[in-house]
Amino acid sequence: MKFVPLSQLILLDLKRSGYNILTSKNTVEDENPTWYPLTVADVNDYLLSLDCEGSIFPMQESALLVIEDALNHIDEVQLQGEVFIEINHLQELQDKINFYGKRYTCISDREYYDFAFDPKRVLVRNYALRTGNHLLYLAYISLNYNNHLLDEIQDLEDLTVSLICLDQDQARDWFQTYEITMVQSDISIYDKDAILTVFLLKKDLQITIPLEDKDELIYNLMHIEDLLQIRDLFWIDPRID
Repeated sequence: MKFVPLSQLILLDLKRSGYNILTSKNTVEDENPTWYPLTVADVNDYLLSLDCEGSIFPMQESALLVIEDALNHIDEVQLQGEVFIEINHLQELQDKINFYGKRYTCISDREYYDFAFDPKRVLVRNYALRTGNHLLYLAYISLNYNNHLLDEIQDLEDLTVSLICLDQDQARDWFQTYEITMVQSDISIYDKDAILTVFLLKKDLQITIPLEDKDELIYNLMHIEDLLQIRDLFWIDPRID
């Protein structure tokens, strides 16, 4: 149990876990409220009961957030405060989003990146595939890229069936078996959680990785001989066209 910064991902996971309200002991005027998740049988009835108990002084009313409304109408940058959660597994994902946000300064701006090069989408997809929390990723897609939802559902299902995780010896044998000389990561190639997509290259084909690509935190290319020297765990998308 811990307090974590309020974000869309936290809201999505709270919704998936059955919560629909965030309550607070802070007033509506406080800029950094502390939130507590709550599940009520009927949101409208709950809000109506609060109206009947309303404070004489509106500015002294306790802050309250309807999770569904927040997801649909409040931008990421407008979410304030910290929420008390029991689901600690999301913190690592949120930490990565914060770290990537230092490189991609508009990481929370849906209009700044397109679907393919949305760093947050890539991070959430990676998390969903490794942990099995598909609903979190599909909720993110539905909220931000609804026209891609059906394709992403199919891709997620296909890759979940085929995704493999190998140690260093197993990976070396696998790469040699399929004559793979280069891979591309989804998140940073230096992250142990990166999912690698394979490329089949002809032996006489040489690829030089541009220097600017090495500064990116998503979609990194690396030769197999270099990759085997820096990691001992390999998440691999084995689908080969």
